[in-house]
Amino acid sequence: MTIASTGNITYNMLEYGKKSSRTHMNNVHFILFILGVFSCAVQGQNQNMLQGYATTNRIKTNLNNGWKFHRGEVPENPEKTEFDDANWQKVSIPHTLQLVSYEMDSIGENWVQKKYLRDFGWYRKSIMINASSSEKVFLEFEGVHNATEVWINGKPVGNYNINGYTPFHFDITDYVNFGKENLVVIKADNRFDATIPPDPHRTDYVKFGGLYRDVYLVTTNKLHVNYNWEKFDAGVHITTPTVHKRNGTVSVKTTVTNENTIAKNCKIVTKIINNQGYVLKTLNQQVDIPANTQHTFRQTTTIEDDFHLWSPNNPYLYRAYSIIYDENTPVDFVENKFGFREFKLIPGTGFVLNGKPIFLIGVNRHQNYPNIGDAVPNSFHYNEALQYKKAGINIIRLSHYTQDDAFLNACDALGILVYEEPSTWIEWGDDVWFSKLESATRTMIRNHRNHPSIIFWGAGINHRGPVPSMQQVAKEEDPFRLTASASSPWNGITNAGITDVYATMDYRRTEFTESDFEMVMEHGSSIDAEVNQFHISRYKGSKQNIAAIAWLGADYNHLLPTDNRWSRDYMTNYAILSPYRIAKPAYYWYQSELVPTPIVHIADQTASKNGKVRIYSNCQEVALYHNDILISIQKSDSDITKSNLEHPSFTFLFNWKKGALKAIGYNNGIQITEHSRKKEETPYQIKVDFNINDKPLYAGGSDMRIAHAYILDKNGEIVTSAKNKVLFTVSGDGEIVDNGKIGANPATVYSGVASIYIRAKDKAGTITLKATSKGLKAGNAAIDTQVFNTNEIERNAQPIFDYPILKVDIGGGEQLIEHNWIPWTGASDKNLTYKNKVYGGFEIKISSSDSIHWHKTSAVTGALSFVSADGIYTNNKELTLQLSALQKGNYILETYHHAVKKDSKLINDIEVRIKDSDGELLKKVDDHIVDYYKNASTGERKPLYIRSKISSNGTDSIILNFKNLNKEGNMWINGFILKRIH
Repeated sequence: MTIASTGNITYNMLEYGKKSSRTHMNNVHFILFILGVFSCAVQGQNQNMLQGYATTNRIKTNLNNGWKFHRGEVPENPEKTEFDDANWQKVSIPHTLQLVSYEMDSIGENWVQKKYLRDFGWYRKSIMINASSSEKVFLEFEGVHNATEVWINGKPVGNYNINGYTPFHFDITDYVNFGKENLVVIKADNRFDATIPPDPHRTDYVKFGGLYRDVYLVTTNKLHVNYNWEKFDAGVHITTPTVHKRNGTVSVKTTVTNENTIAKNCKIVTKIINNQGYVLKTLNQQVDIPANTQHTFRQTTTIEDDFHLWSPNNPYLYRAYSIIYDENTPVDFVENKFGFREFKLIPGTGFVLNGKPIFLIGVNRHQNYPNIGDAVPNSFHYNEALQYKKAGINIIRLSHYTQDDAFLNACDALGILVYEEPSTWIEWGDDVWFSKLESATRTMIRNHRNHPSIIFWGAGINHRGPVPSMQQVAKEEDPFRLTASASSPWNGITNAGITDVYATMDYRRTEFTESDFEMVMEHGSSIDAEVNQFHISRYKGSKQNIAAIAWLGADYNHLLPTDNRWSRDYMTNYAILSPYRIAKPAYYWYQSELVPTPIVHIADQTASKNGKVRIYSNCQEVALYHNDILISIQKSDSDITKSNLEHPSFTFLFNWKKGALKAIGYNNGIQITEHSRKKEETPYQIKVDFNINDKPLYAGGSDMRIAHAYILDKNGEIVTSAKNKVLFTVSGDGEIVDNGKIGANPATVYSGVASIYIRAKDKAGTITLKATSKGLKAGNAAIDTQVFNTNEIERNAQPIFDYPILKVDIGGGEQLIEHNWIPWTGASDKNLTYKNKVYGGFEIKISSSDSIHWHKTSAVTGALSFVSADGIYTNNKELTLQLSALQKGNYILETYHHAVKKDSKLINDIEVRIKDSDGELLKKVDDHIVDYYKNASTGERKPLYIRSKISSNGTDSIILNFKNLNKEGNMWINGFILKRIH
């Protein structure tokens, strides 16, 4: 595959789009967008690539499937090649060392957790190394609990014992047999280790074990981009040092390692790509890199013509795609997504994103699920983020440790801001412990620094507040983001201290800080959302408060306290989602408060009880009916504790004993939406559904689904008080995740729902599931599975359309050329001709029945002022453009028509007749909304322009005739932009 040559053409993308019919192109409104960036982990490869990708040495293979596993001690030496693992269990990654019950096996151990689940496991797999002996081979891990040792073909490669929540890799080049099968043995050691944070202290979360995040085999050239976490100048680091409403500057630092024994002439070509795959800019640099050294390329450009801001409402992502060349041969590539966004803390205003104040409302998130612990597939991470997004949540705190790349990617794509922190909780350790915490923090930041969603780094130890070394590390690694103190109102200082934001907890009603910006990083939550509303309203009341983050997003397992001050269950019960991520009543209040779509929702009987019916709505009024008889029409609750909310809940004093409720939402007296619910009756039937239905379920065992069995009455209402046990049976190409010891099947019903995990087998096909319970009608469901493509690059690659953007500035002698445009200067007064080598070497002719005049430079202010400052014109009021020999395809042609001469009448009414391979179109121009009135100024606008979609069959000429419809004035052309579209 060849890389398109740009010559001296500047890659500045103009607005574009497809039209199903020959209508004029609508003016594309630019939405602007400020730094933030994220590493996509889509890193090149050399076969079956989508359009626009170079053929390089890089291959990234997912190794999640097909492992053999044994937990605990092994009599022989499992790292040896001759070891027989025939009796070991076949497993897939993500994998936990030990499945646990919903109630954590009712273990009596406290939350220091020195013994429970503190085991180790062995993983063995044979992999083919198809690389050349002249290439590099790496084994990459996204996360392993807690320490890791690796052997290749019986030889020890190394160990990683810094942290169980951060990524790492091993260079296995010198250990593999090229062109042959190679044995990989991994020891995942989750035993208690006082030197690895968060051990050796109590934590409010469980230290699950296993090889629980993705594992990859990466092969590439000896001249390659290294990993982000190797050091500060490593991998790819993207920043946006300047961002405005209409443009932004992006800087891409890429570190290339030359592991050859000779110097290499290295060229890097970086393409900035918009979210539809079109290349906007191409950046080139070339340097000699001495043997066994590294070089960091620094490439910076501006985006103006197709500029968008990243925000919760418009999470627009660009791509930075970099190809590494050895001389002229492409040998490696990396691709990262990034976004433009700007945030500030402004006294009296609060948190400001892209120039607009925004109060952040969100939840804390633990990554674990019941039974499987931290061994969560990527599909679950995305789906959970999507659930939060659908509730309108705009910030997630990743408590209390570094989380999966898949969840960060989802937050980038969906537009959710993130507060991320390294793994700690209350206490700290000795110098060795702190050195590992520092290393883990640096790895976390380097790995996730390109994510636009991340706004805050934790720079304190949870409950204890700011830690100088953590603040210093965070600011040294990333001075562009804010740091949060991780404080509590009962310990330490009550302000931000050395950090940027005082992040505290509030489970009662604590006093606000007097001197700093504050967020409540943990506040109370209740199933009926009353507690959530209290805290959010209270914190919204002060402009110095910037966020209210509930504890908790989804319920999770935890162990017992170390003392007898309080008691608790093994599973929390106050989150807005259940442990299996089923929405509770409070979830719908967040929707009513934060989502603009009209909603009215009657809370089920877990929240509507004790003589109160709770309704969540963003309507002005709600009418509640019981059996079609009006109870009352009410506005939302007027409690002072809810006074700062946009949409407080509606509380109806009604003792709902039986029958049907119907709530109707009204705005300005007009019915907007409604919701009905009947009083729960006795269990009658089971309905089965899966947690994800709109994404592929991949075969092989690495992916899963949760099957939910809803206990329904005859009216189809979920019976939240049901106590049934549900037996699941599966047939076809799937299996239930259960070891027979955790009480998974038959499954216990919680709030009317029984849940179980379904894993796909190796062969793609159909999984059929049946759920039964004594005395109930059975439920059935089926789901298809798809073959899993282990080639990460092929599976994630998106097309790249690398079309030149031709920008031509037309003018007479002494012309002042617009920056990065090509001049077309002449003196002929008839049949002007311009040729360019792009798009097959086409030609443009401009003609008129009258003489054509060339205008030299005039002083003009406004956008593209040097384009509008000169040009050509005719007194005949008509100019014709003819494009000949234009390469077959669809194009956008944007022409500029500003009458710059002082004695010229401004042109505002223009008629265009287009003849191309699609036929003929006559249109009156309406791309500009307000007319132009000054020759010497266009204000902040571009000069009057006409955007036309044209189609070429590669043979026939394309004709555009421009006619001035005004009674007075000339017909002008100042320049044009031509860009092919897909």
